[in-house]
Amino acid sequence: PRDEPARRDLRDEDAARGPRAPRFGVHAREERRPQWNTTRLFIGLGRIAGVRPGDLVGAIANEAGVPGHAIGGIQIADRFSLVEVPAEAAEQVLQALRGTTIRGRRVFARRDRDEGG
Repeated sequence: PRDEPARRDLRDEDAARGPRAPRFGVHAREERRPQWNTTRLFIGLGRIAGVRPGDLVGAIANEAGVPGHAIGGIQIADRFSLVEVPAEAAEQVLQALRGTTIRGRRVFARRDRDEGG
């Protein structure tokens, strides 16, 4: 029979390396700040509705014509989401999202109150 290669216990090696850095995309998304002027929008759909960041980026990109790379931080709470968009495109995004659906639900969108809107 074949000899099995010696198995290493990878847990010991992982412990010796120390704590991991935050994973790209998961934790970094909220901290990323675009280098241009942004406006934060309130979207009345969140985690309970099954909304994911890609759903929001897709709706904004497809309906308003804003490129995905221009969309800034996205925060998804249980019942709402906050999305940063270029300030000059904010009104265009709001108009485009009115009447749109995400995950089968009608979108309610406005400027976030903390943004002075």
